[in-house]
Amino acid sequence: MFTWYICREIIKPFALITAILMALLIAGEMSETLGRVVSGQYSDWAIVAIIGFQLPILLPELLPAAYFLAALTTLNRLSEDSERTVLHAIGVSDTGILTKVLAYTALPAMVIMLAFTHLITPMAERGLSDYLFSQQNRPLTDIVSPGEFFSLNQRDATLYARSSNPAQESLLNLFVAQVDGDRISVNTAPSARIQLEDQRQYLTLFSGRQIVFSLDPDETERINYQSYALYIPTDESGSRSSPREAIGSDVLWQTGSQTNRSEVIERTLTAGMILVLAVWAVSLTRVKPRKAKVGAIALGIILYILFTFSLDTVQTAVEKGQLPLIASPWWLLIVLAALGLVVIRRPG
Repeated sequence: MFTWYICREIIKPFALITAILMALLIAGEMSETLGRVVSGQYSDWAIVAIIGFQLPILLPELLPAAYFLAALTTLNRLSEDSERTVLHAIGVSDTGILTKVLAYTALPAMVIMLAFTHLITPMAERGLSDYLFSQQNRPLTDIVSPGEFFSLNQRDATLYARSSNPAQESLLNLFVAQVDGDRISVNTAPSARIQLEDQRQYLTLFSGRQIVFSLDPDETERINYQSYALYIPTDESGSRSSPREAIGSDVLWQTGSQTNRSEVIERTLTAGMILVLAVWAVSLTRVKPRKAKVGAIALGIILYILFTFSLDTVQTAVEKGQLPLIASPWWLLIVLAALGLVVIRRPG
Protein backbone atom coordinates (compact mmCIF):
# COMPACT_ATOMS: atom_id res chain seq x y z
CA MET A 1 0.00 0.00 0.00
CA PHE A 2 2.81 2.40 0.87
CA THR A 3 4.52 1.72 -2.48
CA TRP A 4 1.35 2.50 -4.41
CA TYR A 5 0.72 5.58 -2.27
CA ILE A 6 4.18 7.10 -2.74
CA CYS A 7 4.10 6.37 -6.49
CA ARG A 8 0.70 7.98 -6.91
CA GLU A 9 1.63 11.04 -4.86
CA ILE A 10 4.76 11.67 -6.95
CA ILE A 11 3.45 10.72 -10.39
CA LYS A 12 0.36 12.95 -10.22
CA PRO A 13 2.23 16.24 -9.67
CA PHE A 14 4.99 15.02 -11.99
CA ALA A 15 2.52 14.68 -14.86
CA LEU A 16 0.83 17.99 -14.01
CA ILE A 17 4.08 19.97 -13.75
CA THR A 18 5.36 18.43 -16.98
CA ALA A 19 2.14 19.37 -18.79
CA ILE A 20 2.26 22.96 -17.50
CA LEU A 21 5.93 23.45 -18.40
CA MET A 22 5.35 21.86 -21.79
CA ALA A 23 2.44 24.18 -22.51
CA LEU A 24 4.54 27.22 -21.60
CA LEU A 25 7.44 26.13 -23.81
CA ILE A 26 5.17 25.22 -26.71
CA ALA A 27 3.45 28.61 -26.46
CA GLY A 28 6.81 30.33 -26.76
CA GLU A 29 7.92 28.16 -29.67
CA MET A 30 4.66 28.59 -31.59
CA SER A 31 4.55 32.39 -31.81
CA GLU A 32 6.71 32.50 -34.95
CA THR A 33 4.95 29.49 -36.48
CA LEU A 34 1.52 31.04 -35.90
CA GLY A 35 2.64 34.18 -37.70
CA ARG A 36 3.78 32.14 -40.69
CA VAL A 37 0.46 30.26 -40.76
CA VAL A 38 -1.54 33.50 -40.64
CA SER A 39 0.57 34.99 -43.44
CA GLY A 40 0.07 31.87 -45.56
CA GLN A 41 3.73 30.87 -45.55
CA TYR A 42 2.83 27.63 -43.78
CA SER A 43 -0.24 25.50 -44.41
CA ASP A 44 -3.27 25.73 -42.10
CA TRP A 45 -2.47 22.49 -40.28
CA ALA A 46 1.27 23.17 -39.97
CA ILE A 47 0.96 24.32 -36.37
CA VAL A 48 -0.52 20.96 -35.35
CA ALA A 49 2.24 19.02 -37.11
CA ILE A 50 4.99 21.23 -35.66
CA ILE A 51 3.62 20.85 -32.13
CA GLY A 52 3.64 17.09 -32.68
CA PHE A 53 7.34 17.24 -33.58
CA GLN A 54 8.17 19.68 -30.79
CA LEU A 55 6.69 17.58 -27.97
CA PRO A 56 9.34 14.82 -28.02
CA ILE A 57 12.06 17.44 -28.59
CA LEU A 58 11.13 19.56 -25.58
CA LEU A 59 10.17 16.74 -23.22
CA PRO A 60 13.73 15.72 -22.23
CA GLU A 61 14.42 19.33 -21.26
CA LEU A 62 11.50 19.25 -18.81
CA LEU A 63 11.55 15.79 -17.27
CA PRO A 64 14.41 16.18 -14.72
CA ALA A 65 13.13 19.52 -13.39
CA ALA A 66 9.50 18.34 -13.33
CA TYR A 67 10.41 15.10 -11.54
CA PHE A 68 12.56 16.85 -8.95
CA LEU A 69 9.88 19.43 -8.17
CA ALA A 70 7.19 16.73 -7.93
CA ALA A 71 9.30 14.56 -5.62
CA LEU A 72 10.27 17.55 -3.45
CA THR A 73 6.71 18.78 -2.99
CA THR A 74 5.38 15.28 -2.25
CA LEU A 75 8.08 14.27 0.24
CA ASN A 76 8.03 17.72 1.82
CA ARG A 77 4.31 17.36 2.43
CA LEU A 78 4.83 13.93 3.97
CA SER A 79 7.26 15.48 6.46
CA GLU A 80 5.12 18.52 7.13
CA ASP A 81 1.99 16.43 7.79
CA SER A 82 3.87 13.99 10.07
CA GLU A 83 3.25 11.10 7.66
CA ARG A 84 6.98 10.52 7.45
CA THR A 85 7.17 10.26 11.24
CA VAL A 86 4.46 7.60 11.16
CA LEU A 87 6.40 5.70 8.49
CA HIS A 88 9.49 5.80 10.68
CA ALA A 89 7.43 4.51 13.63
CA ILE A 90 6.28 1.47 11.68
CA GLY A 91 9.81 0.66 10.52
CA VAL A 92 10.03 2.44 7.15
CA SER A 93 13.28 4.42 7.30
CA ASP A 94 14.44 7.19 4.98
CA THR A 95 16.54 4.58 3.21
CA GLY A 96 13.40 2.51 2.67
CA ILE A 97 11.57 5.55 1.33
CA LEU A 98 14.49 6.25 -1.02
CA THR A 99 14.44 2.65 -2.25
CA LYS A 100 10.76 2.92 -3.15
CA VAL A 101 11.19 6.32 -4.80
CA LEU A 102 14.14 5.09 -6.86
CA ALA A 103 12.67 1.76 -7.91
CA TYR A 104 9.13 2.84 -8.75
CA THR A 105 9.44 6.45 -9.91
CA ALA A 106 13.03 7.54 -10.66
CA LEU A 107 14.15 4.44 -12.59
CA PRO A 108 11.07 4.35 -14.88
CA ALA A 109 11.45 8.10 -15.50
CA MET A 110 15.13 7.61 -16.34
CA VAL A 111 14.36 4.78 -18.77
CA ILE A 112 11.77 6.96 -20.51
CA MET A 113 14.29 9.80 -20.61
CA LEU A 114 16.97 7.55 -22.16
CA ALA A 115 14.54 6.42 -24.85
CA PHE A 116 13.82 10.02 -25.74
CA THR A 117 17.35 11.44 -25.65
CA HIS A 118 18.96 8.59 -27.61
CA LEU A 119 16.23 7.62 -30.06
CA ILE A 120 12.91 9.49 -30.13
CA THR A 121 14.19 13.07 -29.90
CA PRO A 122 16.75 12.73 -32.76
CA MET A 123 14.00 11.21 -34.93
CA ALA A 124 11.71 14.12 -34.06
CA GLU A 125 14.50 16.61 -34.86
CA ARG A 126 14.94 15.06 -38.31
CA GLY A 127 11.21 15.02 -38.90
CA LEU A 128 10.82 18.65 -37.85
CA SER A 129 13.73 19.75 -40.03
CA ASP A 130 12.29 17.98 -43.08
CA TYR A 131 8.78 19.26 -42.41
CA LEU A 132 9.86 22.89 -42.01
CA PHE A 133 11.95 22.61 -45.15
CA SER A 134 8.95 21.31 -47.09
CA GLN A 135 6.73 24.07 -45.70
CA GLN A 136 9.22 26.78 -46.62
CA ASN A 137 9.44 25.44 -50.16
CA ARG A 138 5.80 24.68 -50.95
CA PRO A 139 4.56 25.53 -54.44
CA LEU A 140 3.87 29.23 -54.83
CA THR A 141 0.27 28.46 -55.70
CA ASP A 142 -0.16 27.22 -52.11
CA ILE A 143 1.45 30.34 -50.65
CA VAL A 144 0.42 33.27 -52.83
CA SER A 145 -2.94 34.80 -51.91
CA PRO A 146 -4.86 36.15 -54.93
CA GLY A 147 -5.19 39.90 -54.91
CA GLU A 148 -2.19 40.39 -52.60
CA PHE A 149 1.43 41.23 -53.34
CA PHE A 150 3.91 38.47 -52.53
CA SER A 151 7.65 39.06 -52.10
CA LEU A 152 10.13 36.60 -53.61
CA ASN A 153 13.01 37.59 -51.36
CA GLN A 154 15.45 35.13 -52.93
CA ARG A 155 15.01 36.79 -56.35
CA ASP A 156 14.46 40.44 -55.32
CA ALA A 157 11.07 40.16 -56.98
CA THR A 158 7.43 40.90 -56.22
CA LEU A 159 4.56 38.81 -57.57
CA TYR A 160 0.88 39.66 -57.92
CA ALA A 161 -1.90 37.34 -59.12
CA ARG A 162 -5.51 38.29 -59.50
CA SER A 163 -6.68 34.68 -59.01
CA SER A 164 -5.33 31.12 -58.74
CA ASN A 165 -6.16 27.50 -59.46
CA PRO A 166 -4.48 25.42 -56.71
CA ALA A 167 -5.76 22.15 -58.19
CA GLN A 168 -3.66 22.76 -61.31
CA GLU A 169 -0.92 24.59 -59.36
CA SER A 170 -1.41 27.68 -61.53
CA LEU A 171 -1.76 31.43 -61.03
CA LEU A 172 -3.98 33.57 -63.27
CA ASN A 173 -3.64 37.14 -64.53
CA LEU A 174 -0.35 37.92 -62.88
CA PHE A 175 2.70 40.09 -63.11
CA VAL A 176 6.20 39.72 -61.66
CA ALA A 177 8.47 42.73 -61.07
CA GLN A 178 12.13 41.90 -60.59
CA VAL A 179 15.14 44.11 -59.81
CA ASP A 180 18.52 43.23 -61.29
CA GLY A 181 21.08 45.95 -60.63
CA ASP A 182 19.96 49.10 -62.44
CA ARG A 183 17.43 47.17 -64.52
CA ILE A 184 13.83 46.36 -63.66
CA SER A 185 11.98 43.65 -65.56
CA VAL A 186 8.21 43.33 -65.48
CA ASN A 187 6.57 40.13 -66.71
CA THR A 188 2.83 39.94 -67.32
CA ALA A 189 0.98 36.77 -68.30
CA PRO A 190 -2.59 35.41 -68.27
CA SER A 191 -1.40 32.26 -66.50
CA ALA A 192 1.60 30.66 -64.80
CA ARG A 193 2.18 27.21 -63.43
CA ILE A 194 4.61 25.64 -60.98
CA GLN A 195 6.93 23.07 -62.53
CA LEU A 196 9.54 20.88 -60.85
CA GLU A 197 12.69 19.80 -62.65
CA ASP A 198 15.66 18.10 -60.97
CA GLN A 199 14.13 18.91 -57.57
CA ARG A 200 14.06 22.61 -58.50
CA GLN A 201 10.94 24.76 -58.50
CA TYR A 202 10.18 27.00 -61.48
CA LEU A 203 7.33 29.45 -62.02
CA THR A 204 6.63 29.18 -65.74
CA LEU A 205 4.66 32.06 -67.30
CA PHE A 206 2.74 31.32 -70.52
CA SER A 207 1.90 33.63 -73.46
CA GLY A 208 3.29 36.60 -71.64
CA ARG A 209 5.20 39.78 -72.21
CA GLN A 210 8.37 41.10 -70.62
CA ILE A 211 9.38 44.76 -70.40
CA VAL A 212 12.88 45.54 -69.17
CA PHE A 213 13.30 49.11 -67.92
CA SER A 214 16.70 50.76 -67.61
CA LEU A 215 18.05 54.15 -66.59
CA ASP A 216 18.88 54.58 -70.26
CA PRO A 217 15.57 54.85 -72.18
CA ASP A 218 17.24 53.50 -75.31
CA GLU A 219 17.93 50.18 -73.55
CA THR A 220 14.29 49.48 -72.68
CA GLU A 221 13.28 46.10 -74.12
CA ARG A 222 9.89 44.56 -74.91
CA ILE A 223 9.63 40.83 -75.52
CA ASN A 224 6.63 38.59 -76.19
CA TYR A 225 7.13 34.92 -75.32
CA GLN A 226 5.28 31.62 -75.28
CA SER A 227 6.84 30.55 -71.97
CA TYR A 228 9.22 32.07 -69.47
CA ALA A 229 10.61 30.04 -66.52
CA LEU A 230 11.51 31.88 -63.34
CA TYR A 231 13.68 29.77 -61.03
CA ILE A 232 12.57 29.87 -57.37
CA PRO A 233 15.65 29.15 -55.19
CA THR A 234 15.28 26.76 -52.30
CA ASP A 235 14.82 28.43 -48.93
CA GLU A 236 17.19 26.73 -46.50
CA SER A 237 15.92 28.66 -43.48
CA GLY A 238 13.28 26.00 -42.82
CA SER A 239 15.88 23.71 -41.27
CA ARG A 240 16.20 24.47 -37.56
CA SER A 241 17.99 21.45 -36.11
CA SER A 242 21.76 21.10 -36.00
CA PRO A 243 23.24 17.91 -37.49
CA ARG A 244 24.17 16.39 -34.12
CA GLU A 245 20.75 16.92 -32.61
CA ALA A 246 19.13 14.99 -35.46
CA ILE A 247 21.56 12.04 -35.45
CA GLY A 248 21.03 8.88 -33.41
CA SER A 249 23.44 8.15 -30.57
CA ASP A 250 24.83 4.97 -32.15
CA VAL A 251 25.84 6.84 -35.31
CA LEU A 252 27.37 9.70 -33.32
CA TRP A 253 29.46 7.34 -31.20
CA GLN A 254 30.77 5.43 -34.21
CA THR A 255 32.22 8.61 -35.73
CA GLY A 256 34.96 8.58 -33.08
CA SER A 257 34.82 12.38 -32.74
CA GLN A 258 35.14 13.67 -29.18
CA THR A 259 32.51 16.32 -29.88
CA ASN A 260 30.01 13.72 -31.09
CA ARG A 261 30.81 11.26 -28.33
CA SER A 262 30.43 13.98 -25.72
CA GLU A 263 26.93 14.57 -27.11
CA VAL A 264 26.08 10.90 -26.54
CA ILE A 265 27.44 11.06 -23.00
CA GLU A 266 25.47 14.23 -22.32
CA ARG A 267 22.26 12.51 -23.43
CA THR A 268 22.95 9.72 -20.95
CA LEU A 269 23.95 11.99 -18.08
CA THR A 270 20.83 14.09 -18.52
CA ALA A 271 18.76 10.99 -17.87
CA GLY A 272 21.01 9.91 -15.00
CA MET A 273 20.29 13.23 -13.29
CA ILE A 274 16.88 11.90 -12.32
CA LEU A 275 18.38 9.26 -9.98
CA VAL A 276 20.56 11.88 -8.27
CA LEU A 277 17.62 14.25 -7.94
CA ALA A 278 15.56 11.48 -6.34
CA VAL A 279 18.29 11.01 -3.70
CA TRP A 280 18.35 14.71 -2.94
CA ALA A 281 14.56 14.96 -2.86
CA VAL A 282 14.57 12.44 0.00
CA SER A 283 17.55 14.01 1.80
CA LEU A 284 16.36 17.62 1.60
CA THR A 285 12.95 16.78 3.09
CA ARG A 286 14.36 15.13 6.24
CA VAL A 287 12.88 17.78 8.50
CA LYS A 288 10.78 17.84 11.61
CA PRO A 289 7.00 17.73 11.29
CA ARG A 290 5.25 21.04 10.57
CA LYS A 291 8.58 22.79 9.95
CA ALA A 292 9.16 21.83 6.34
CA LYS A 293 7.18 24.68 4.77
CA VAL A 294 8.90 25.75 1.57
CA GLY A 295 12.49 25.68 2.89
CA ALA A 296 13.31 22.33 1.36
CA ILE A 297 11.73 23.30 -1.96
CA ALA A 298 13.62 26.59 -2.15
CA LEU A 299 16.89 24.86 -1.26
CA GLY A 300 16.14 22.17 -3.83
CA ILE A 301 15.60 24.73 -6.59
CA ILE A 302 18.93 26.39 -5.76
CA LEU A 303 20.64 22.99 -5.75
CA TYR A 304 19.09 22.13 -9.12
CA ILE A 305 20.32 25.38 -10.68
CA LEU A 306 23.86 24.84 -9.35
CA PHE A 307 23.79 21.18 -10.37
CA THR A 308 22.72 21.80 -13.95
CA PHE A 309 25.09 24.77 -14.31
CA SER A 310 28.06 22.68 -13.14
CA LEU A 311 27.04 19.78 -15.35
CA ASP A 312 26.70 22.00 -18.44
CA THR A 313 29.99 23.82 -17.74
CA VAL A 314 32.07 20.66 -17.47
CA GLN A 315 30.30 19.04 -20.43
CA THR A 316 30.91 22.11 -22.60
CA ALA A 317 34.62 21.99 -21.76
CA VAL A 318 34.71 18.32 -22.79
CA GLU A 319 32.82 19.04 -26.00
CA LYS A 320 35.28 21.78 -26.95
CA GLY A 321 38.25 19.51 -26.26
CA GLN A 322 39.45 21.49 -23.26
CA LEU A 323 39.06 18.35 -21.13
CA PRO A 324 39.44 14.70 -22.14
CA LEU A 325 36.35 12.61 -22.77
CA ILE A 326 36.94 10.64 -19.56
CA ALA A 327 36.45 13.91 -17.62
CA SER A 328 32.76 14.07 -18.63
CA PRO A 329 30.74 14.94 -15.50
CA TRP A 330 29.66 11.36 -14.70
CA TRP A 331 31.83 11.81 -11.61
CA LEU A 332 29.74 14.84 -10.59
CA LEU A 333 26.60 12.70 -10.53
CA ILE A 334 28.36 10.08 -8.39
CA VAL A 335 29.69 12.68 -5.93
CA LEU A 336 26.31 14.36 -5.53
CA ALA A 337 24.52 11.05 -5.14
CA ALA A 338 27.03 9.99 -2.46
CA LEU A 339 26.59 13.27 -0.58
CA GLY A 340 22.82 12.84 -0.69
CA LEU A 341 23.11 9.32 0.71
CA VAL A 342 25.33 10.58 3.53
CA VAL A 343 22.66 13.14 4.47
CA ILE A 344 19.94 10.48 4.39
CA ARG A 345 21.86 8.04 6.59
CA ARG A 346 22.89 10.74 9.04
CA PRO A 347 21.03 10.48 12.37
CA GLY A 348 18.09 12.86 12.47
